[in-house]
Amino acid sequence: MQRIDFVEQIRARMADIFEVDQETVSEESRLVEDLDADSIDVLELILSLKDDFGITVHDGEVKVLLTELAQFLPDGHTFEGDLSDAQLQEINRRLTVNTIVDFVEARVGATQ
Repeated sequence: MQRIDFVEQIRARMADIFEVDQETVSEESRLVEDLDADSIDVLELILSLKDDFGITVHDGEVKVLLTELAQFLPDGHTFEGDLSDAQLQEINRRLTVNTIVDFVEARVGATQ
């Protein structure tokens, strides 16, 4: 699967979950600030990615996935150990469509 295919499928899923027009979802869109996603929306998105791309998500693994997602943020900041609520909020606030696409590409590529 090529990057553009990931982008289009993820944009469509985000538009559905976040209840926005797909045309407003660009690769640079920030999930919280631009697409008005809340933490429940982000959780629903993660669970959707599990189904759409065959990404394994075990019970209690959402914090682990958010920690993994953080490494795809533009500054490459990594978080160690258990994340505090403030750190989880910061990761959610900074997530972009590109961050999600990079994460999915890395997870799917790792399983193939």
